[in-house]
Amino acid sequence: MVPARVLGLLLCVHVCMGSEELRLVDGGGRCAGRVEVKHQGEWGSICSYDMQWDAREASVVCRQLGCGTVAHASPYAPFGQGKGRIWLHTIFCQGTETTLQDCSHYGWGNHFCGHEWDVGVICTEALELRLADGRGPCEGRVEMKLRGRWGTVADGAWGMNHAEVVCQQLGCGSAAHTTFTSHILEAHSTLMLARVNCKGTEKAIWDCNIQSWGPYSVKTDYNASVVCQGFSRLAGGDSECSGRLEVRQGQTWVSVCHGHVDLMAAQVVCRELGCGTALALSGAEPFGVPAGLFWNGAFECNGTEPFLSACTKRPPHIQNCTQPATIICSPYNGFRLADGVSVCDGRVEVEARGVWGTLCATAWDMPDAHVLCHHLGCGSAVSLPPHGHFGMGTGMPRSDASDAVGASGTRASARGGSKQLAGGGRGRCAGRVEVYSEGTWGTICQDSGPCRMPLLSAGQLVRTGLEAPGSEHFGPGTGTRWWCWACAGTEDAVCTARPVPARLPGVAAVRPVCSGLLTCG
Repeated sequence: MVPARVLGLLLCVHVCMGSEELRLVDGGGRCAGRVEVKHQGEWGSICSYDMQWDAREASVVCRQLGCGTVAHASPYAPFGQGKGRIWLHTIFCQGTETTLQDCSHYGWGNHFCGHEWDVGVICTEALELRLADGRGPCEGRVEMKLRGRWGTVADGAWGMNHAEVVCQQLGCGSAAHTTFTSHILEAHSTLMLARVNCKGTEKAIWDCNIQSWGPYSVKTDYNASVVCQGFSRLAGGDSECSGRLEVRQGQTWVSVCHGHVDLMAAQVVCRELGCGTALALSGAEPFGVPAGLFWNGAFECNGTEPFLSACTKRPPHIQNCTQPATIICSPYNGFRLADGVSVCDGRVEVEARGVWGTLCATAWDMPDAHVLCHHLGCGSAVSLPPHGHFGMGTGMPRSDASDAVGASGTRASARGGSKQLAGGGRGRCAGRVEVYSEGTWGTICQDSGPCRMPLLSAGQLVRTGLEAPGSEHFGPGTGTRWWCWACAGTEDAVCTARPVPARLPGVAAVRPVCSGLLTCG
């Protein structure tokens, strides 16, 4: 005969409606670990058998703690056995309960399982995924972060289905290529996931059927490498760093409307593509007319996102758009002086996509040198030694990077007298902005959208821009026309360095009016 006490527990299951606290411990953070509840001022664990603890019960925990959805649940003390009381032995959850105590259980302090059945949960907010040691955020070795540390992912049948899930989860479009290798190590490495079976349609790698959750300390280096197609690209330009902005919509590339991205988004795109800073953002069509559909939305970025897909998506505010956004990025990521006696003299070298090369300067002069020296924190330029003075260098020679210098400084010198305000303004601090390049003065132009007026700092013509009058207020310019600069307002020099393409329709000159009360130059 079943004792009356046990029969009563089985027939009269408690439902707790109290306000007890819940936590996850020993999981490296608040969103992963052994489930514990505080009752009568004392913390205790929760135990359950495997048929009574699954994703429904665990989802209540993750939701109650604000940790996203459940990634993994286990009743086998995956985060170690508790030391104190076992407060609850859960029986069943519908998955819609507000708190875990709302699920059916045997009552506070009543349980038929020991600490070896203490339940654990990993919520999605405790996990991170990345592609490491690649040329950008969309290619590299697959790594997952759990319990505060990064580790690898392994599966003997790793293939394109796995890679597709990884790329889509990271916002990197579809998978282009993947490999899986392993070799024995002398030291230990960390393995986070093993025996991972993906269909290719999962939203995250931890949504796949995973047989083994780590971390495990192993003496084998597992390397699941993935190359994604990327979410954004610049099409129709002369390199990967300029052209029409296009993004992936499923398996198709679609254009982005010119009014649905701003300079912050352009900076994110340039960084995602491994290019330098954004030099120009335009709604003109110097890179050809787009074919096909437009992305149905706008991007709002703060400028720190690793790729465009990480930016906030907003509803489109331009309907039936026909004009794509075009972006020109600097092809260069860095500058240095090599083979001199210090970091402030030497042969000029530029970096493109992680590779350094010597600058082949066809029109390099003191104004350019001044800007580069200032950019490197070396003050003003003193001299321009003859070609070959610091050796010939190695690696791929780069074409004249004067426009690349403009990505961080300007094609015009900060002290070389290579910019002016012209067109009959009130003194030298008002007028049409012109830049001197290769013996000719040319006008800086703005496109059909507003051009950000920079607050030009030390070494520039003016300190503060007070007004930017209407188009051609100081008369049309002559000579070479230059793109509207892309400035945040704090740069030490005007950030333009690229002539307007011949195919670009007519543009208007930039006309700043500056304060005559502040020291200029």
